[in-house]
Amino acid sequence: MKVRSSLVQSLLAALGLPEDERDLVERGLIQPPDPEMGDIALPCFPFASILKTSPHNIAKDAASKLMQDPFIERLNPQGPYLNIFLKRSKVIPVVLMEILEQSDSYGRQNLGKDEVIVIDYSHPNIAKPFHFGHLRSTNIGADLARILDYLGYRVFRKNYIGDWGTQFGFVIYAWQKYGDEKILEERAVDYLVELYIRANKETESDPKIHEEAKSLFKRLEEGDEKLTALWKRFRALSIETYEKTYARLGVEFDSFEGEAAISRKVDEVISRFQKAGVAIESENAIVVEVSDVLNREIAPCMLRKSDGSSTYAARDCAEAIARWEDHKFAANMYVCSRQEDHFAQVFAALKKLARAENWEYDWSDRCENISFGYVRGMSTRKGSAVWLGEVLEEARDRARAVRLAKETSNPGAFPRLTSEQLDRISESVGLAALLYNDVSASRMRDLDFDWDTVLRFDGNTGPYLQYTYARIAGVFRKAEGGDYSEDSDSVERADFKLLTTEEEWSLVLAVREFPKAVLQSGRKREPHEIAGYLQNLAMKFNNYYGAHRILNVEHKSLSKARLGLLKAVQNILGLGMNLLGISALDVM
Repeated sequence: MKVRSSLVQSLLAALGLPEDERDLVERGLIQPPDPEMGDIALPCFPFASILKTSPHNIAKDAASKLMQDPFIERLNPQGPYLNIFLKRSKVIPVVLMEILEQSDSYGRQNLGKDEVIVIDYSHPNIAKPFHFGHLRSTNIGADLARILDYLGYRVFRKNYIGDWGTQFGFVIYAWQKYGDEKILEERAVDYLVELYIRANKETESDPKIHEEAKSLFKRLEEGDEKLTALWKRFRALSIETYEKTYARLGVEFDSFEGEAAISRKVDEVISRFQKAGVAIESENAIVVEVSDVLNREIAPCMLRKSDGSSTYAARDCAEAIARWEDHKFAANMYVCSRQEDHFAQVFAALKKLARAENWEYDWSDRCENISFGYVRGMSTRKGSAVWLGEVLEEARDRARAVRLAKETSNPGAFPRLTSEQLDRISESVGLAALLYNDVSASRMRDLDFDWDTVLRFDGNTGPYLQYTYARIAGVFRKAEGGDYSEDSDSVERADFKLLTTEEEWSLVLAVREFPKAVLQSGRKREPHEIAGYLQNLAMKFNNYYGAHRILNVEHKSLSKARLGLLKAVQNILGLGMNLLGISALDVM
């Protein structure tokens, strides 16, 4: 990051821009599509309105003033672009030493300045197992939490679970009629699902059961002690089951408080909307008109139904207000798929309340819906119900089969593993396949899921990243005991000026871009920025590895320099995979 910082400072001076435009310059730096055009380019369009001249003149004028930077070899202004060629002998040692010295903190930044971001993700319904559909919210939310933490925010991980509603009346009804303590202890959530399905099926022949379930939930809302104790038990059993899955996924939360916790505040919040003159009565319901805020035709935000019950929107308004009061957040993010209109209504209703109550600070603009596309084509060997637990088991088993097949067909590249190693690696590779698939494209894209594709050790997959990392680890195992290290830090002290090939320069430019990839990922709320970056880095490395020997070259000092380059690449791969929840493996 020293090179980028130096360049940005020099560009600010050459452009005649103040320090507060640093971010504009830094975000503008790009890598040209053709290396012949330069190593870095600065499009000058954003500065035209500030400097009151054409982008073409800006690029030409800046080029005449920019030669003082120690990392610049030459400049080539082309139209509105300022193309920069770097001094390789200066840049390579600085970049590699910075990565090797900073190790697991390279690219960490203080963008957030310790401000709080609340991220709401996963949110399953209690008394039901995880469905595969919950994985993408869980995964994208966890990735963003790690990325934003890396950028200097204090992240509050919120799992706003579905733990309130008439469905619990059905579960309680079935438990009271059929419940078996022994089965509940043995099978927990699976058994609660069976009870819920059984009660619903009975409703088909006896509609009175639906009314009884509603009556039981009403008693629960009113605080019936026995029903509350039962509900708390079912809730605790569900969370205990979920936490086992979360541990397997490497996902953590700071809070599991869901709809039940906020329900007691909903009436008060609806009254606030009414007293402020924001909410009106419409056909016996309480609604907030939001078309005027959103400047488009959209249904009102309903806070209370005509039967007197509150809505999801009312609970989301109450929850958002509580989050602001608790955290004074820089952002309040809901990782939830294809509910754009719902959240638009909620955020607009909050904005109207802010205006009516004349809030000191209108934080409604800090609320964000992090939406995403669907995953199509998922199925398991056990049937049509796609429970996440079954998917994780199948991913592990399929990864094991792929690894054993490679061990048989190519024993030199894939050595035999112990049973314990095979178990650990199969679990890790299976998870990597699933987790990476979620972020293999921009989050708004629908994804097509295919087991054979996601488990490949080459191509745009998680196992490919793991394989690349393990391949580098294998090189270091071969180097151990060889004539490459007089002391433990000799790789870090290598003469990196010996790295002169085009492939080596391309790798140095690539690892140098890691902080930018993390920054873009956080700003865009897009883990794919890091996934795509890692994929590109892995491809560049494997091309380099196929073209050049690392060990046993003519000069030992060149081997050391190349090992240092590999170490830097491995560090960046490990950091990036960690941000995506993917384990780095030394052996595949």
